[in-house]
Amino acid sequence: MSQIRIAVIGADQLDSDHHLVLNTLAEAGQIAAFALDVACDEAGIQSLRSAMQTESLDGIILAGPQKDLRPWIEAALSGPWPVYSTHPVPLTVEDMIEIRRCEQTASGTQLQFGFTARHHDSVATALAKVGTGEFGNLLTMRGVCGVAGREAEHHPVFGLGAEMIDIMQAFAGPFQDIGGFSDLDRTEQIGSESNIIATLRTHGGTLASLHISTTQWRPTFRIELGYERGYLWLEGLNTEDQRFGQEALISARTDGSAPRHETVDRFESSNGALVALSAFLARISDPNAPRLGDSQQAFDTISTAHRILAADPLLIPLQERHVS
Repeated sequence: MSQIRIAVIGADQLDSDHHLVLNTLAEAGQIAAFALDVACDEAGIQSLRSAMQTESLDGIILAGPQKDLRPWIEAALSGPWPVYSTHPVPLTVEDMIEIRRCEQTASGTQLQFGFTARHHDSVATALAKVGTGEFGNLLTMRGVCGVAGREAEHHPVFGLGAEMIDIMQAFAGPFQDIGGFSDLDRTEQIGSESNIIATLRTHGGTLASLHISTTQWRPTFRIELGYERGYLWLEGLNTEDQRFGQEALISARTDGSAPRHETVDRFESSNGALVALSAFLARISDPNAPRLGDSQQAFDTISTAHRILAADPLLIPLQERHVS
């Protein structure tokens, strides 16, 4: 296969990282991409299905509004082509359950979600370091993910917040116990929160905290990992859209009394989207190639996100009154 033919649904809403990678791959002659910029309504769904009936596709990339992710995926899965969502998760667990049900009934179709932050160089290097076992068991973790302001359609938990939750679970495993608080002026409507603070604990006893914010005037993406024999800090995230600062991995081992010499590794590139899309394209050519970002990973992430939102004790009274 010389060129992989990709239909990009909602290309006008592609984030900058995926947009840059697709342009690079197209210029290199690896893919032939064409855009289908239509609304996720009945006419849009029919346009997608008409494009799929041409049998000139090898794969589909979905980049429309996150709220429309479920109907787009269900329509795309009606064909035999692999499907890639630039969003890491839909907005609700119910949508995720229906997506997984549709995936299970689809014949041989591969579905991948765009978990790109996990594949950035700083995160991959940190995972490799702790994977050697030299740092011992993970004891504590703190995460801060925040920007100032957001578009109405973008919920802080289900965008970059979902990516941070995914990274935290990559290091700690699933969280068993979750507590949390959100703004006092939140409503029943998902997306009304501007600040969420969560406390989490794994079955093995690892303690974690997480702050997701849209009033973080200094854009921040930071995860602090405390181990039995040292620590690692992930600071910054190289992206085209946000200004979180240059990625750095700060780490040090300890002999039980004081930390040894601290090491700071800095990373220049932003290759998370490239890794994710390359894996998607590889599976088009070879279905047995390694799979990234499957629906189980998305389900685990969206489940944790919703448990965080549901943990606030004010959530039940919100069904009866507005808190202000």
